[in-house]
Amino acid sequence: MSNQQRLFNLLLFVLVFLLNNNVYAQLSTKDSLFLKNAIQNTKQVYYHQIGDQAAKFNGSQYPGYTVSFSDGHPYFKVNALREGSILYDGVYFDNVQLLYDEIADCVVLQDSIHRIQMVSEKLKSFTILDARFERLEKESTIDPVIETGFYQLLASGKVNLYKKETKQMIDKFTNSTELAVLFETHEKYYLLKDHHFYKINNKKSLYTLLDNKNKELIQYTKKAGLNYRKDRDKMLTSVVDYYNSIHQ
Repeated sequence: MSNQQRLFNLLLFVLVFLLNNNVYAQLSTKDSLFLKNAIQNTKQVYYHQIGDQAAKFNGSQYPGYTVSFSDGHPYFKVNALREGSILYDGVYFDNVQLLYDEIADCVVLQDSIHRIQMVSEKLKSFTILDARFERLEKESTIDPVIETGFYQLLASGKVNLYKKETKQMIDKFTNSTELAVLFETHEKYYLLKDHHFYKINNKKSLYTLLDNKNKELIQYTKKAGLNYRKDRDKMLTSVVDYYNSIHQ
């Protein structure tokens, strides 16, 4: 542990001690608000001071791609850095610049100088473009359905709905001597129910997995005008959200 980390931990311990003991109970509203702000400021100082070094120490420089993109790109939604948050090595960071490479299934962080490929095993979750991703670990004896990697959490509650989007790069020769590439996108959906994962192949398989509310879900789907073929994300997410709302 570095001196900066020790200093941060000491300051945070003192502030939390004050907030959670009798000293806090005796403080005025103004003073207690001051202490809460002090904790947040301490965290921000810590992030700014060791954030870049932590990323460089734990990750490696992202190599990127040396070919031209003819159609599409390898990243989640946009071919540009976007603000997000990460839970990395037990520490939460927000307001960080991220890319999610769906070919390599890795998250890239932009520090003050470099693009850093983060160590996936240390990245528990991240958010980008209003989407939340979690790292799921394959346990061959329990859940052979999924592979270890990052999955988008679409719905949560009694059951969780996950989406795995991957991209495949295909070579394409242009009129020039330069090699360009295009990308194919593949999507898979999984339901986490009673600590087990199940693959959703179509809307019928979803209804079957949620069989104790089967009729209600079919009626809800029709009434809401949801269409599996036109918008799988919306249909599956809406049905699972509805199931969780009536199964609380």
